[in-house]
Amino acid sequence: MMRRNSFVLCLCLLAVPLCHAAATPQGFAQGVSGGGQAVAVHPATPAELKAALCDRFDARGNCTDTTPRVIALDHTFDFRGAVVTDGSARVTEAGCMANACPKGGGQWAIDGANHFCQSKPPATVSYDKAGLQRLKVGSNKTLLGVGAHAGIQGMGLLIGGGARNVIVRNLTLSDINPRVVWGGDALTLDDADGVWIDHNTFARIGRQMIVSGWGSATHVTISNNEFDGRTPYSATCDGHHYWVWLFLGHHDTLTLVGNYVHDTSGRAPHAGGMGDAEVHAQLVNNVFVHLTYQGAIMSRTDSAHLLVEGNVFDDVSHPLFNDTRQPGTAFALFAPAADNACQAAIGRLCVPNQQHQSGDDYRPQDAAALQAFSQYRQYLVAPQPPDRVRLQVPRDAGAGHMNLEKG
Repeated sequence: MMRRNSFVLCLCLLAVPLCHAAATPQGFAQGVSGGGQAVAVHPATPAELKAALCDRFDARGNCTDTTPRVIALDHTFDFRGAVVTDGSARVTEAGCMANACPKGGGQWAIDGANHFCQSKPPATVSYDKAGLQRLKVGSNKTLLGVGAHAGIQGMGLLIGGGARNVIVRNLTLSDINPRVVWGGDALTLDDADGVWIDHNTFARIGRQMIVSGWGSATHVTISNNEFDGRTPYSATCDGHHYWVWLFLGHHDTLTLVGNYVHDTSGRAPHAGGMGDAEVHAQLVNNVFVHLTYQGAIMSRTDSAHLLVEGNVFDDVSHPLFNDTRQPGTAFALFAPAADNACQAAIGRLCVPNQQHQSGDDYRPQDAAALQAFSQYRQYLVAPQPPDRVRLQVPRDAGAGHMNLEKG
């Protein structure tokens, strides 16, 4: 078994095409191959990384680069301070406090086009310009960290504009204006199809760690990642990050499996609730630990359907949060069920979730959510027992923990 700091990655010393003997994606992203067997390229500078991710654009700025490419990173690329206009890499402007914390440690906010600051305490806000830009990723690309210390700081990734067949693995995506709401997202999916996001670590992000835009995010698997919410800048005044996953696409189909989410305070995910978002997401064998405020999973409209199986909730205020103003649909067992609702809809029994020292106020078993997955049986992941994943997921999730031997 591969362990932290002993990560070999089967790269054949990177002298020949990367060996892709590692696990293939489960769930909705099954069949995604990224750059395939292309000879790896090794960008040395931020400019070289940008060009490797996408070297052709249309008149609207969408990436049109479809050349198969494996992009191997062996260190952290820091974009903070790299975007300089009018002689400065920073912006200072009128904004507000997202939530004024009596003991400090709060989070500022940019006002933006949505007038977020309209009813909040005004404040002067300073942020790095790079956080509001994004690294665009073209089709047929694998972005792969080599070793345990590869990553991107200060700027997020955008897989969109029609991008297809993309893999992002073994990277730490971090430090995007963590002090500022609306200061940047770590990874955006917007009109993308066939994306595997695996064994990455997300930490210290201003807003969403992963977000889908108004365009579709179809055939997406988010697996074995660590979402580390510990932060000195907390909108909920408790050292926890609030915005984790936001799924708003026109037609999102997502598998979230084996992820470790800890020290956050809500939206893991927030599914639907805006723009008539139609979301189908299976959340299976994820581990949620130390989640405050709104807790973990939020389904916000009747076109957002969540199938929640075999997850572990440990010290979570609300494993599932019900917003009575925007009630969504979800199916989540917390004890074995005697009826055959799951058998009829998806061809097997559903696996109950497990909780420890967590809230028990909302336990949805919406038939509409379960039935919505009947057309997606071939993409559903069969859960492992929660007792097993409770120990395994926190140990193995995130960058530097890829276990190639599992295949």
